[in-house]
Amino acid sequence: MKRIVALLVVTGLLATTAAVVYGETATVTVTAGSLSVDANDVSLSAVVLDGSDKTATSASGSNSWAAEDARGTGAGWHLTIVATDFTDAAKTINISATDQEFKIQLLDTNIAVVSGNAKPTSSVTSLTAIPEAPAAALTFASAALNEGMGSYTLGPNFELEVPAETLAGNYSSTITVTAVTAP
Repeated sequence: MKRIVALLVVTGLLATTAAVVYGETATVTVTAGSLSVDANDVSLSAVVLDGSDKTATSASGSNSWAAEDARGTGAGWHLTIVATDFTDAAKTINISATDQEFKIQLLDTNIAVVSGNAKPTSSVTSLTAIPEAPAAALTFASAALNEGMGSYTLGPNFELEVPAETLAGNYSSTITVTAVTAP
């Protein structure tokens, strides 16, 4: 009987002996990137003068732009736009005139997440006049605090009003798109 008790005591001691566990640490350094926007050229349809006002448009969602917030701050951001008048040598389409406006529209369906969290929202879901530089820029998309962190594609639509009295020519405008810190 003593032998069985001694065997049980030894077995019990072996069963309660714990293995030594070492705690190791894993570390990673995450470095902040930047806030950026990539706005490509805008192609508008040609118009044929016939004595009436015309509209030059871009195909819906045909403009492929991108925005990226890799700062790692969650500070939010917004995108702004201004443009110059459309000119061809000495001829001008004055975008600040009410019948010659250059407009932008960004539908929610034309904003997509490439990678990241909640996508930015549009401020111009209907065609909205783009201010003539150097006027204050128009905000057309924004990301709230802790949103818009990642990469996104944007497909804005454009429209240019071409009045009947416009002289024939090849007109161009300079568009300035800026990514601004803060929602």
